[in-house]
Amino acid sequence: MEPFDEKDIATLAADDVSTADTTSPSTTDEIKEHPRYTRYLVIASCFTIQGLSCGVVHSWGVQQEYLANNVYKDEPKKIETLSYIGTLMFFSLYLWGMPAGWIAEVWSYRNLCFIGVVIMAVGQVLASFCSEPWQLCITQGIVFGVGIGLVFGPTSTAPAGWFTKRRGLATGITVAGVGVGGLVIAPLTEFLVRTTSVAWSQRITAIYILVLGTISCWFVRVPTQNTHRSFRSFNWREFKNRRFAVHAGMVFFVTAAYIVPYTYLPEFWVTHGISSQTASVLIAVANVASSVGRIVTGFSADYIGVLNSLALSLGIACVSCLLVWPFATNIGVGVVMGLFYGFTAGGYWSVAPLAAAKLFGIEKLASNTGTFYTVSAVGAWLGNPVGNAILSGPGHGTQFLGMSIYIGVLWFSAFVMAVVNRASYSKRLIDIV
Repeated sequence: MEPFDEKDIATLAADDVSTADTTSPSTTDEIKEHPRYTRYLVIASCFTIQGLSCGVVHSWGVQQEYLANNVYKDEPKKIETLSYIGTLMFFSLYLWGMPAGWIAEVWSYRNLCFIGVVIMAVGQVLASFCSEPWQLCITQGIVFGVGIGLVFGPTSTAPAGWFTKRRGLATGITVAGVGVGGLVIAPLTEFLVRTTSVAWSQRITAIYILVLGTISCWFVRVPTQNTHRSFRSFNWREFKNRRFAVHAGMVFFVTAAYIVPYTYLPEFWVTHGISSQTASVLIAVANVASSVGRIVTGFSADYIGVLNSLALSLGIACVSCLLVWPFATNIGVGVVMGLFYGFTAGGYWSVAPLAAAKLFGIEKLASNTGTFYTVSAVGAWLGNPVGNAILSGPGHGTQFLGMSIYIGVLWFSAFVMAVVNRASYSKRLIDIV
């Protein structure tokens, strides 16, 4: 077997032993027992599963649009029910974070991801036989959402355990699968819907999820599985830790804010005279920027520090909503908005789990990250409905000013909490933390 990179071991040894971001000697020994290519297979497999799961979530809008304008064209109540499916998937993704993280740590990352992939495929098959929107809420929204929830946390955190020197870049590449999955699966779904039907697009989706997902699950693993931990070892007193509570609050605010611009920016641009086709291109620009931002932000975290990168991403996302969105009424500024928001909001997903590892230790990364996701599930549920309520208020239907302020305040709240935790770690601005 090819020996582990000695430079990574040296970097690990040079880390500040007073921080929580350490890897135990036993974990280092486990890494050394595997060929070097093992960690790259872990990244590739997690990237694929992230793309398959979240790509389907991002492509649901294609099926929703077809059903609303063709199948349920004259039935407004059913059209309204369809609008809940995307929120249900997004909500389920976070709701199952805590149990998924703990099951992965005390049992098996690989086996849990396999179960999640099977559930996702079953959800798509069941959805293909549904004739009513409420049935789709159960199958596409809840069943498929459970599958996403079981794979999202473990695949977001597994690669970090294999790296010390390039942990940020590894995580960035992994979570970039979300954006790439959306870019690939959305047009594929549109093609399948137009050439076959919504039902057959769901069945074909189930097939490639099961085939590609099963292959990928085989390579999802961590260097060492802690067999001494159990479900009983969860310490609820963690929430009394100020850093832990502040980080949970930050994740909550980001989750409430993140998806709203992707949902309502196309409508904002159309109301200002930009064609729906051009608006879809601008959203595609934001998705591409999101994928690039996840990689670049993860890479930068290896050099300027994880907590610094996190605060910077949140701050720029806040500025883009408060100062750029209100003026993005033409294509030029719209491109700027898509680039800034997509890049920085996407970058957050690279450094959020790394910040958890930095603050609370990598040994509990999956369970801690899952806990934060579960706490923020309420934010995922509230984000779009609250935004829509603001948009429905007097004077906001065309300017979207209230919505942009609402999202900006959420990002600012998350930024403040990130700065608080960063200051609790080090008050010197020039420190790389």
